[in-house]
Amino acid sequence: MLDPPLQTARLLDESYTSPNLPGAPGTQTLRVVFPREGRFNLKFAYRRLWEPASIPSAQTTNVIVEVISGQENRPLMERLFTKDIEPASNVPQPEEEEPQSKRRVEMRRP
Repeated sequence: MLDPPLQTARLLDESYTSPNLPGAPGTQTLRVVFPREGRFNLKFAYRRLWEPASIPSAQTTNVIVEVISGQENRPLMERLFTKDIEPASNVPQPEEEEPQSKRRVEMRRP
């Protein structure tokens, strides 16, 4: 889930790699495309698929993601004529908060 909800991101794909040992934790990989540079707050909720949304999640985690694109990857005309646009709201957004750490986050299922 992307927070704030007005921001849009797109989930490209999701995969789960299970280990060879029964009961050992696997790895879930999510590939997400963000609409622009900036900071985004991803909210992960661990829940059973068959339970209704009214039941609280067994586990939740927030991850602040900072999206940076390489300037050299943008088209020349876009690099030359891009204007900085002021946000429509003065209310601070989660993506404007400083990240608590700059490290790679690996999520594992319990």
